[in-house]
Amino acid sequence: MTAFTESVLATQDRLGSRADAWEAVISAVAEAVGVAPARRAPDLPELEPWRDPTSLEHLADTHEGLVEGRQESGTFYTPLSLVGWILDRVLVPGEQAMVLDPACGAGHFLVAAARRLIAQGTAPARAVALVHGVDLDPVAVEITRLRLRALAPDSATEPDVRLADGLGEHPSAPYDVVVGNPPFLGQLRRRTAASATARAARPTGLGPYADTSAVFLRRSLDLVGPGGRVALVQPLSLLGARDSAAIRHTVGERGAVTAFWASLRPVFSGTSVLTCVPVVTVGASAGPVATWHGPAFASAGLQQAPEGEWGPLAASAAGIPAVAPRTSGTLSDLGTCTADFRDQYYGLIPFVSDGPDGVPLITSGLIDPAESRWGSATTRFAKMTHEAPRVDLPALHAEGSLSAWATARLVPKVLIATQGQVIEAVVDEAGRWLPSVPVLTFTPQTGRLWHVLAVLLAPPVVALAAARYLGTALAPQAIKLSARQVAALPLPADTAGWDRGAELACAAQHAEATERPAALRAVAEVMCSAYDDTAALEWWTGRLRAR
Repeated sequence: MTAFTESVLATQDRLGSRADAWEAVISAVAEAVGVAPARRAPDLPELEPWRDPTSLEHLADTHEGLVEGRQESGTFYTPLSLVGWILDRVLVPGEQAMVLDPACGAGHFLVAAARRLIAQGTAPARAVALVHGVDLDPVAVEITRLRLRALAPDSATEPDVRLADGLGEHPSAPYDVVVGNPPFLGQLRRRTAASATARAARPTGLGPYADTSAVFLRRSLDLVGPGGRVALVQPLSLLGARDSAAIRHTVGERGAVTAFWASLRPVFSGTSVLTCVPVVTVGASAGPVATWHGPAFASAGLQQAPEGEWGPLAASAAGIPAVAPRTSGTLSDLGTCTADFRDQYYGLIPFVSDGPDGVPLITSGLIDPAESRWGSATTRFAKMTHEAPRVDLPALHAEGSLSAWATARLVPKVLIATQGQVIEAVVDEAGRWLPSVPVLTFTPQTGRLWHVLAVLLAPPVVALAAARYLGTALAPQAIKLSARQVAALPLPADTAGWDRGAELACAAQHAEATERPAALRAVAEVMCSAYDDTAALEWWTGRLRAR
């Protein structure tokens, strides 16, 4: 604990409340740096660390460390290195840009932007007048105001930093630049944590689980004029999440991503959330995007992403090879892919046991590429460990609620695990297995079981999926797929090569365990030829071994 933190806590003990302590601290710092305080600081020995002018630089970090409920409010302030990278991308030298941070916290972005403007020759009072902030934390707002006033202590104008919701109205719009690190709040927390203003201002057309930070990104597009730049820190899941697709589409309508940063390692102290920053320029045309990655902001060169897909911009950061397979159609042309839900999960519980009778229940953990490990590996279902879980069909049919569902699933099919280093899928030839949530079920046309498996084992397809949906899985290197996303995976243009791949996929599933790695490699090689793209072969093989 630093002396500054101890001072705040000791002052709080003396004055009786956190709000009174921070008012006293901010007044003490204002006096120390020569800025007229709102009221004089009390003469308390606990405030001594703050009576040095250099204490101004400790205000923001101290406040951040003492914010209560950071996880619930999504409050994690931005490392200065990332602030600098963002400002390098959005502030044009010589331009007196008007800047907004709609969730400014203690003012890292605004203070850094004002300092840059001053360094370029803008008068301090003018520079401070050009930056605008909004936040819901009254202490953070006061700290930001003080930090900005200290840049222009002779100015009679109060900095435009308002205590309000950044998703609400902005009287000074349009801005030239919107930057910041808005709060990350999942949908379930947002229902209770978000303000009424935020809910009312939520743009229409967004998926129900779009993160609050993505809502800020969408709102910011309305706050800049033509040529305006928007650069907000976002969770990596923005790149491929289905509920963020509308935001990515809107960016494509309004302009384009013109620069991009992502990190596959956490860069925010106190949270493991992985982050990215798409720099959006309103009115720009889509084209190759300059990309950087990691805490050191290593250049990853120019990357091209298909319309509406941002995951490929971070693919190089994740070591995913770029592929351009020759394709013809999608898996949806061969059948239907289905995801079951909690009703099936909870409904199955009374009928699952390790007894001798019943049909196998296949969990995601039992699915490997071209292999079911049912009966040879333990698995978890409904918080219980099973050696070989079976479903009592007579009892299930007698109860009735899942009878139609079980009948529809007990057909020849391909079962697909929803997350893995590669796409993990296995064929149920006889139609005698029941899937456990979240296993996906692909029911193809007659005679196409092995063709579907061959597609799911194809390295170019796996690389495409890894890039498209990067950031949506629990682990940064995992691939997470929904039923809709599986159905959208491409088919190879070379049908003869695909037929051969299907034969080899069948052989791989029927191979002995010691022979399966070589058999899977044979499938991969033939399917790379069928897609006319070998770029992902060694990458896929390495991931297969690393599972």
